Amino acid sequence: MMREMNGCGGPRAAIQMHKGQAGFTLLEVMVSLAIAALMIGAVLGLISESLRYKINLKEKALIQPMLESAAQIILADPVKAMDGVVRLDEFEGSPMVGVSLTPVQIENTGMGGKSAQLYRVMLSYKTASLEFSIIVPMDSK
Repeated sequence: MMREMNGCGGPRAAIQMHKGQAGFTLLEVMVSLAIAALMIGAVLGLISESLRYKINLKEKALIQPMLESAAQIILADPVKAMDGVVRLDEFEGSPMVGVSLTPVQIENTGMGGKSAQLYRVMLSYKTASLEFSIIVPMDSK
C-alpha cells in the first residue's frame, strides 16, 4: 500500500525502469568499434596494394622496351654482348643496359670442331631483367 501512495514506487522502481531501457553496454560498443577498425584497415590495405600494383605496372611498361631493344641489338650482332653493356642511343639520355654472359657447355657430338659458343644472356635495366640465349662465333671474340 505504501507503494501506491508514493506514486512512482521509490528508488527500487527507478532502478528497475533504468535496467529495462534499451541501449548498448560498453562491451558491445568496444566490440563493434574493433570490428569497424578491422574492416576499415582491410579496405585501406586493398586500396594501398592496388596503387602499388599500378605503379609497378607503369614502371615495367617503361622498362620493358629498353630491355627488348637491347636484346634486338644483341641478336643482330652477338659480338656486342661481349662488351658487358649495351648503350641505347635511340632513347633519350642513351640509357645503358647491363649484359651478363654465361657460357653453356654442350656435349661434343663429334661433328667437327667448335666454331661457335652458346651463351645464356641476362640483360638488366633498373629493376627488371630479360634472359635469352645466343650463339657467338668463336672467331668474333
